[in-house]
Amino acid sequence: MSSRSNSPTNRGALAHLAGQGGAFSPFMFGMIMGVTVFSALSMQYAKKALADYQTRQTERARANAQDIASAMDFAIATETRDTYNDTYSLDRARQYSESTGKTRGDADFQVTTRQGDGDEQFGRRDDKVAITASDDALLRGQVARSSNATELTNLSASSTTPVAVYDTSVARDRQIRTSAARMSQIAEQLYAYYAANLKFPDSNAYDSLVSHFGLRDAWGEDFEYSVAPDQQSAQIGFTTPWNYHQELNLSLKGGPESSQ
Repeated sequence: MSSRSNSPTNRGALAHLAGQGGAFSPFMFGMIMGVTVFSALSMQYAKKALADYQTRQTERARANAQDIASAMDFAIATETRDTYNDTYSLDRARQYSESTGKTRGDADFQVTTRQGDGDEQFGRRDDKVAITASDDALLRGQVARSSNATELTNLSASSTTPVAVYDTSVARDRQIRTSAARMSQIAEQLYAYYAANLKFPDSNAYDSLVSHFGLRDAWGEDFEYSVAPDQQSAQIGFTTPWNYHQELNLSLKGGPESSQ
């Protein structure tokens, strides 16, 4: 061995390298720790950004589903007797909505109808319609498998679910109330006619009277009117497209009495 390799300087350098034992320098350790912390923070930010994005997407989808539900309500409200329909389809609502009724995956919103669970009112048990604005096959299948209106309502209860449920009784009740209110307005005019003539109007006089006020039922139909031969009592009524009938019996022996 040469004397150079055994010099004190070389022996010190070799001893220093042997003492490293494969360990990182403090600088390198700090670099690795910094990268690790940065990566962990980046992952947290990414997870939060993803969660926020998913929340916004769900809120947007839910709003679009609700827009279709509102359009369904408008479609019912603008019915005539000829266009009355108790089938609640997506196409029927689309024509009154700003929403396309399409999911992000370009699929049609799913529309699911179940008959209401409550008692029959105004001659019918109304439907609840669920609008599902999602491509999620699991959610769509869950909605489709729902066996009753209560299950549909429960599915839409969470704000994180892109499902809106529309209760058709909202529009049907409004149609009945609107028709009944207009019928009462006509009844007031019929009593005013009686006060002036001591009798209710005959059919011709009635037609002239109601044409002046332009009052019809919620489907644009004239109210049904009949008067007794002595013109001391009369009846006015309306019949819904689903054949529910409501009328007022008019007589001076008492105020107007409603019958169904």
